[in-house]
Amino acid sequence: MNCCNANGECTQGRDCPIRKQRAKEVSEAFINLHRSPDDPYEDVTDSFKGLIAFITVPAAIMLFTVWYWGK
Repeated sequence: MNCCNANGECTQGRDCPIRKQRAKEVSEAFINLHRSPDDPYEDVTDSFKGLIAFITVPAAIMLFTVWYWGK
């Protein structure tokens, strides 16, 4: 059953199944827009791990160079 004209506009008003499907898709998209798929706690822990790596790697290089050249 096709209740839309050549331009894709519904001709049967609110009872058109295609209009109902489009409204459902828009509603679900709006609802899911405000949901956060990620846990913010994981973001904080990942940032902290990155900070530790950012500090540890240069410190290890510095300690190695001080040990190697002995100054």
